[in-house]
Amino acid sequence: MFFCQVNGQKKLKVAQSNSPEVHDTMSVDKRKRNFMLTPYAAPSYSPELGVLFTAGGLMSFKIQPNNQFLERSSIPFSVGYSTNGSATITVLPYIYGRDNKYKIQTQFYYKNMPDNYWGVGYDNAIRTSSPDSTTSYHREWWSLAGQMVFKVKSGFNLGFVYDINATTASSLNSTMEQDPSVLKFGTHVRNLGLGIAIELDYRDNAQNPYSGYLLNMGLLNYNGMIASNPNNFNKVTLDARKYFPVGDRKTVALQFSTEHTGGDVPWSEMPQVGTPTDLRGYQWGRFRDKTATFGIAEYRHMITRKRINKKGSYDSRFGFATWVGVGCVSDNYATMYNWIPNGGIGLRVEIQPRMNLRIDYGIGKDSNAFYIIFSEAF
Repeated sequence: MFFCQVNGQKKLKVAQSNSPEVHDTMSVDKRKRNFMLTPYAAPSYSPELGVLFTAGGLMSFKIQPNNQFLERSSIPFSVGYSTNGSATITVLPYIYGRDNKYKIQTQFYYKNMPDNYWGVGYDNAIRTSSPDSTTSYHREWWSLAGQMVFKVKSGFNLGFVYDINATTASSLNSTMEQDPSVLKFGTHVRNLGLGIAIELDYRDNAQNPYSGYLLNMGLLNYNGMIASNPNNFNKVTLDARKYFPVGDRKTVALQFSTEHTGGDVPWSEMPQVGTPTDLRGYQWGRFRDKTATFGIAEYRHMITRKRINKKGSYDSRFGFATWVGVGCVSDNYATMYNWIPNGGIGLRVEIQPRMNLRIDYGIGKDSNAFYIIFSEAF
């Protein structure tokens, strides 16, 4: 049985449970309730892109709509064009399989943009406080990277990681034309990396945790024979996160992450700090070397309403965050001497249940940036 609205009054209709029309209608209603789409259009700013105008949205759904224990899958996406002529596409699917038996996390980026390359290492990164004619070039880049892990037992997952990317550099400045790494690997770089992932995930919610922890390790091998490019190198990544609830929807979030590469690592694929998901505020690509490490402490606070809303809740859709962090790039762990500071503040808007729009302003050494992105940084 179900209710329908007729002339503003509720009337009761009874139907046989085997009626195909009733089942079809109920299935359509469930799909509508399950699928959510939140579109948006907004400007943002970063040192590498200038003022960026983006349009996109956040799709979320459950593969099993009636499974209350299954987390919602999400697909944030955006396209953008900036004042310096940059074009960008970003798609970040996070998919939960049936009964949480597997999950797929993917990041797709495409950028066609004026960019800057300082060189490899901390000393090169700080040789000028802002981009100039000695660092500028044009970059076309795409990357498809992520992991698929399978549930071994509650919280313990095993799977594989992948990274496919390509970079084409043009309009090189005179300094970049003489850079040892660019001379060695060229201006057309392609890479294919495959490996294994080991994960302990005990977060209460993977996309916006209030409590729990995550420990993820990835081991990748980039084989030049497969990618038709003479680049053979290895990468080890370690990502540790811990979330402490300090009140209702108030959280202290900690992250320590490190990435180390060995072998013939192209200049375009060296580990970096200063991205929109770590030390926010630096130009993406400025600090790079064979080893990168960073740590962040962030306080997240969702506001409690003074009066109850129409849904019977005191929870507000709005909140804020503030963080401090530090990071370093170096040839190896033994030579990590020069650490760069970072801090910032941000606004949070809950646009779907436990899924926030993140508006961050980050400050670094001689640098700052403004971001508008779906999902938390970590």
